[in-house]
Amino acid sequence: MEENVEGFILKKEEFIEEIDGFARSFVHQKTGAQCLYISTEDENKVFSISFRTPSANSTGVPHIIEHSTLCGSRKYPVKEPFVELAKGSLNTFLNAMTYPDKTMYPIASTNAKDFMNLMDVYLDAVFYPNIYENPYTFYQEGWHYHIEKPEDPITYNGVVYNEMKGAFSNPEEVLQNKVFESLYPQSCYRFESGGDPDVIPELSYEEFLAFHKKYYHPSNSYIYLYGDGDVRAHLKYLNEEYLNAFEKQTIDSAIGKQEPLLQEQNLVVPYGVSREEPLANRAYLSLNYVLKDSLSYEEALAFDILSHILLNNNSSPLKEALQALQIAEDVSYHYSSALKQPYFSIVLKNTEAKHQALFEETVAAVLSKLVKDGLDPLSVEAGINIYEFSHIEAEYGAYPKGLIYGIDIMDNWLYDHEPTDYLKYKGAFKKFKASWQDGYFEKMIQHFLLENTHKSLVTIVPDPNLQEQADQKLAEKLAAFKASRSEQELADLVSETQTLIKRQNEEDSPENLEKIPKLALSDISREGRKYPLEIKEALDTTLLFHPGYTGDISYLKLYFDYSSLPQQDLKYLSLLCKMLGGLSTKNMDFHRLNQEIEIHTGGLSFGVESYDDVHQPGAFRSNCYVKGKAITEKIPTLISLITDVLTQTQFTEKNLIYDMIREIKTQKETQFLTAGHVVSVQRLQSYYSQSARLFEEFGGIEFYRFIAELEAHFDEKFDELAQKLAQIAKALFTTKKPVISITGSEAIKDKTLSALAGYLSPLQQREEKKNPYRFDIGIANEGFLTAAKIQYVSQGYNIRELGYTYSGAQLVLKGILSMDYLWNRVRVQGGAYGAFFSIGRSGDLYFGSYRDPKLKKTFEAYAGTVDYIRNLDLSQRELEKYIIGTISSKDVPLSTSVKGEIADNFYFSGITPEDLQRERNEILETTVEQLQSFAGMIEAVLEKNVLCVLGSEEAIKENEELFKITRYIK
Repeated sequence: MEENVEGFILKKEEFIEEIDGFARSFVHQKTGAQCLYISTEDENKVFSISFRTPSANSTGVPHIIEHSTLCGSRKYPVKEPFVELAKGSLNTFLNAMTYPDKTMYPIASTNAKDFMNLMDVYLDAVFYPNIYENPYTFYQEGWHYHIEKPEDPITYNGVVYNEMKGAFSNPEEVLQNKVFESLYPQSCYRFESGGDPDVIPELSYEEFLAFHKKYYHPSNSYIYLYGDGDVRAHLKYLNEEYLNAFEKQTIDSAIGKQEPLLQEQNLVVPYGVSREEPLANRAYLSLNYVLKDSLSYEEALAFDILSHILLNNNSSPLKEALQALQIAEDVSYHYSSALKQPYFSIVLKNTEAKHQALFEETVAAVLSKLVKDGLDPLSVEAGINIYEFSHIEAEYGAYPKGLIYGIDIMDNWLYDHEPTDYLKYKGAFKKFKASWQDGYFEKMIQHFLLENTHKSLVTIVPDPNLQEQADQKLAEKLAAFKASRSEQELADLVSETQTLIKRQNEEDSPENLEKIPKLALSDISREGRKYPLEIKEALDTTLLFHPGYTGDISYLKLYFDYSSLPQQDLKYLSLLCKMLGGLSTKNMDFHRLNQEIEIHTGGLSFGVESYDDVHQPGAFRSNCYVKGKAITEKIPTLISLITDVLTQTQFTEKNLIYDMIREIKTQKETQFLTAGHVVSVQRLQSYYSQSARLFEEFGGIEFYRFIAELEAHFDEKFDELAQKLAQIAKALFTTKKPVISITGSEAIKDKTLSALAGYLSPLQQREEKKNPYRFDIGIANEGFLTAAKIQYVSQGYNIRELGYTYSGAQLVLKGILSMDYLWNRVRVQGGAYGAFFSIGRSGDLYFGSYRDPKLKKTFEAYAGTVDYIRNLDLSQRELEKYIIGTISSKDVPLSTSVKGEIADNFYFSGITPEDLQRERNEILETTVEQLQSFAGMIEAVLEKNVLCVLGSEEAIKENEELFKITRYIK
């Protein structure tokens, strides 16, 4: 007889070795809600509730509901419970995500009380949102006709509407959307679950409510819990507080099957570019396959490995063959098993539509040859090893492991398969190792790709008139709509807009705010986290040792001082770091090198890092680094590979270097469209900061222009380039001793040092220099014109330059401005997807916005922070929430390896344990009066009027008086 546990029927219980935990599958007896509880010793507890939410159109209703459910509920009737939680909880993760066929609401916390608080707010939000009583949530988060005065033109506005306008400004987003249309013409996947901005305004409030009413029910839910929580107590809470109030329903949320296509679909569509951009080589080609009705975990993992083998790097056979055609600047791939019918795409970026046939013929020829002759055994071994290493390591940075597990299992669970299969990787890798020599992966190529008729070829081509025509069509449509309104109907629209603005400006009542659960300051430890660091001498250089348990993995990082390089060579140094590991050495070609790295290590990476000195204004230190990791028995091989790459790399492979340069250029162009807030803030800081200006050389707009120039004149510049790269490598890696950083046990440290001795012993003593470079800098206030229809708006300066000092209390101010003032003014009222305020220990203070439809109004919002802070009126309860939320960001659980990296950063920045504890004390002791005193500091920064914007040509040209320079990035 099945066991009943607090209203849930226990269906299955098993120990999962891979995650060292017990998985228990339950079904709620009354409603049929499914629940998976994974019990482990992990204190970072995770909860999520997910719903199967297939789209029937591209209005983005699943996305708009994801936003809207977190805007007030039955028990928590405030405007933004999500924001109130973010302000004042110890959460280690707090978000919601819309996928093509599901919507997930995950939270995580190490504090048991906080975990229950978060779970309760989220459950009340999804089951009892205020959207039924408050249509203005739909208008704010989805879309509405915006007209503040009768004489104004009518526009569309809404957070999701503007977010997706930004998303669809990226050609890769357009491509992805069309790939789905071509592969799934009868399936829900043909629709854009996030919302097509041209279609979003077709969604009515009634349809919005009907979608929630249909799908947001326990009978259509997937509840996941993970960690060291009390299973019985949590199930009892779920049953008694929420699920038991519902009756079981039959909900038709099944993901319909797309019948296999019997012949390839060919789709050609335009995408918008600015009139000033060149049109040559701006097309994208994507060859796409639907793999099967559904994949088992073993098949899904195997195809992931196969994709890696075929296309992951320049030595991969299919990518190498496509690059050899010299018809595209970049070759990439997309593979997703997070669909009922998984898909795989091979993409050529920055190419021409005329290359369609050659593209397809090359793919078919290479794949056929690989099936006939067999994959390179070393490449297969390398692919299996690198994936197995990442599964064993389970390193997800600041993301909780339980969160990643919860997302992964939905790839099976949502489609009525066993969820825990996606956690049992050992059996799959055992099978791969036992059977790959028998043609395991070659058979996958034959079955899933060569014999597959369910495929498409999608081409998107640039059109400089498209966006202008779309803007004109929209303006005419809205003008006609306005003209068709009677005087009373127009007055009603103005009244509705003004009512929305009024509601957005209203403060939540203290009574309602107090309903949001919070911890007490007494729940917070006054003692901050320790970052293990022992500074020693070893091999005649500095050793930074971070003792801790790493599961038999050595984490090694070598920091090389490059201060002797001429300033004009810095861009070449950055390019060198991006190429190391991808070129041949004297001892092995780049194919074999990549295989050896993946067979024997967890990967190598190279780069440049800069650290502002927190105690000496204007001083900074920058290093070139190499980072690697391997299990203990492979440490000598790791060091041997590092030595070979650093000292024996050859810079003579002209075609390969050209391919890498074009790939880097394309990646930077994508960043301008997808992470413009990062680019604009970095550029802003380069106007007044030497270290930020240095970073422009390494990865900013200046580096992009350098790469674009190299690509445009590659033949004439190659000999000089090859010579320069070789000179820099020799100067850095064959003479100077690096600072060594090792994270692991004492035994790992000793073995790593022993293996390093052969490489480091002959090198000279290391010289350390701070800030040897000086750039001509000045306030440029640039407006960068792009084809996007949204803006990234940044403004700031360094407070230390203005005579102010950094305090931990300013981090509390950061939370207040980001999660309250800017959230309301720029996101809620302005319609931007995001806005933020930041300040760092080195004194850099800045404001920024993300996918923002406004420009001048956003600067006006930044200016308004001065009066807002000066008149700040917080109750002790509200102040404590912000303090707790600030401390939360300091206490996110981190792995030993991540702590080691952070400790290195602190070392080079001069940050001591005393500095960290003082900062924590300042956070905990923050007062309202202290926060008010920062108004003068903000005012002084804004008076400097230092700004930078990436945005639409139209918006920047309309506000040209704000800028000293308006230009195209390219």
